[in-house]
Amino acid sequence: MSYPLVCYSLRKRPVWNSLAPALLKGGNNIKWKEAKLETHDVAIPLPNPGGTPRRVLRAILLLPSDVGNDSSRNRIQRLFNLNGGQDIVLVFLLEQGHNQVNPVATLMKLQLDLVDEFEIPIIPANTIQDVSTNLTAFHRQIGISNKPRKVANPVQTLLPYCSGGQLLSEHAVNVLTDLTSSFRDLVEAASTQTGQAKIVEFLGDDAESLISFWAKEYLVE
Repeated sequence: MSYPLVCYSLRKRPVWNSLAPALLKGGNNIKWKEAKLETHDVAIPLPNPGGTPRRVLRAILLLPSDVGNDSSRNRIQRLFNLNGGQDIVLVFLLEQGHNQVNPVATLMKLQLDLVDEFEIPIIPANTIQDVSTNLTAFHRQIGISNKPRKVANPVQTLLPYCSGGQLLSEHAVNVLTDLTSSFRDLVEAASTQTGQAKIVEFLGDDAESLISFWAKEYLVE
């Protein structure tokens, strides 16, 4: 595969139907082609130095409404099993539609759903227009290495968004990753008096924003 591919089925999917035509118009000197992709929505070849086997970055595009249904989980599982979880990514649209739940909270739920079984990077995209830009930046980042990308810590990646106001500071994120081992551990800490007291002790002013986020009970169960 020498060209990046986008699945033609996106044309039939609400919200995503504008992405394929936009990619095919070109931009950033990238020539896209449409194809039938069985396990994913986008495939981008990675650099192939020294005759090493061709690597391909594969991505699934997700909406907040996709989170929690069996069809989406099965797609994610098939993609993960395709190459042992290497060189894959989920692109999650944060754009909030009419009467939709908070997309950032849904992003948290997605990570909670996956954390016990799959470790897959998630790229948030604020709009459809941001998908190509963010995916290209991620592709460029992992293409620097000749080895399959080591999966990023999903807790550390998404913790900045666990805030009732502005994003949590880098210091707060580092402290929380030391205090908790997973999102489930964090939820338990933020929902008990003992855990909240510990968070306040170590985070100070950032603690109120974090605790208020979880207190709104955005996450299901």
